[in-house]
Amino acid sequence: MSFSDAIAQYRTCARAEGQSPKTVKETVACVRRFSQFLGGDPTLGDIGTGELRRFILALQKREAYAQHPYTRPQKRALSPETIATYVRSIKNFFAFLAREKIIPANLIAAVRVPRTPERIMPILTEAEIVSLLGETRVVGRMDTGYRDKALMLTLLDTGLRISELCGLRDSDVDLEGGVLKVMGKGQRERHVPIGAKVGKALGLYQWARPQAVGTDKFWLTEDGRPLTPGRIAKRLKHYAEKAGLKGAKVNPHSWRHTSAVFYLRNGGDIFTLQKKLGHKTLEMTRRYANLADSDVKAAHLSHSPADKLRG
Repeated sequence: MSFSDAIAQYRTCARAEGQSPKTVKETVACVRRFSQFLGGDPTLGDIGTGELRRFILALQKREAYAQHPYTRPQKRALSPETIATYVRSIKNFFAFLAREKIIPANLIAAVRVPRTPERIMPILTEAEIVSLLGETRVVGRMDTGYRDKALMLTLLDTGLRISELCGLRDSDVDLEGGVLKVMGKGQRERHVPIGAKVGKALGLYQWARPQAVGTDKFWLTEDGRPLTPGRIAKRLKHYAEKAGLKGAKVNPHSWRHTSAVFYLRNGGDIFTLQKKLGHKTLEMTRRYANLADSDVKAAHLSHSPADKLRG
């Protein structure tokens, strides 16, 4: 079977298994780049550890955004996270090939995903959040201020992924019960509680919301169409510029990080946070806990009893 035929079969299988379109698209892109590196359409059964490791070395020497259709190459190497994504996707693809008996054995199974550095995740400060919320001034009932304030408070209170937030339907928002029904990664449904302040903001948005046009989505544009992740990111950047917050990380995923750290700062536990965020394991949740611990260390350096002694 050719590489292109195997990719087509993977697409069919992944869709039948309910994998997310984003995951399928990412895997296909990584596998195609690997096949191009190997000469276009190599024999699947001949690809082993040597080929994949040579590809990893080539990626480590490659400029970021090289051959990208819309972005110019940058004078920096690909990030370790990007390289790890390539390898993880390729390994998953070849595991699929072996499972489906398309190849007799998975010859790249022994290759380990390259390690990635544990970076400190950027989060918003309380002052930055207050500034952003303060810019959502409402002029009239149909103004987007009600929506955008409710949107930011929901991101802060729930830590939803941007895809989960945009995927909310009218029937998923239960203000009386104080809970959102969320469809997460891997088609796993969970119920995420919301606080009283968020419930009030969502109620005001419902009152001011435009008439929906052919959709049951909860978050709408001014003309009643579904709000997209890209549109939300632009709105958040717009408010950051209005508030004069230069350098602040206001993208939707930073709000997710911020929500997790604030939850732990306020006394929440990592097991409840894991369920709330929809993580399958505690690995990512523990990273938030470590970040919250670093906050304690920073606070100690500012308020150390011994350091404050005179003399």
